[in-house]
Amino acid sequence: MVRDRAGRLQRRTGLSLGPIVAFLAVALVAGAGLFTWDYLWRQQQEAARRPAPPEVIARNLVENIIGRNTVKASQVDAATGVAAVTFESATFKPEPAQSKQNSREFLTAEAELASQAILAQLEQVRRVNLTIVDPKSGATLATATAVRDRPVQMTYVDPRLR
Repeated sequence: MVRDRAGRLQRRTGLSLGPIVAFLAVALVAGAGLFTWDYLWRQQQEAARRPAPPEVIARNLVENIIGRNTVKASQVDAATGVAAVTFESATFKPEPAQSKQNSREFLTAEAELASQAILAQLEQVRRVNLTIVDPKSGATLATATAVRDRPVQMTYVDPRLR
């Protein structure tokens, strides 16, 4: 009976339903594919626009000042407002090459620059704890604590700096 109706439609109008159904099926599949592609592309673009986590921002800020691949650890606790960063000193040289006073000044300058960069860029951070390590041995040279609108408090751990 269906065949009879299709045959009558073709005889009356000259249209065949087979090519029309095939065209609609191809158009539906192509439309669904384009919709899926557009949806996935928009998701990818939204993910690219999201800001980086605070740990990554703190790491990048310190590496921009001290040097590439010098940060060993970076943590930001948004609840307490504390950032903790461990990095290798770019300026420390043992006693014969550099006096103790110069070494201390350079380490203090590194700590001030790194902490001020973090405090200026990350509004949720109220205190920065820095650990500065020797790039050769990995031993802790000094620690620093920085709070907004106060000078950096340095503690020299290495006996060569005391």
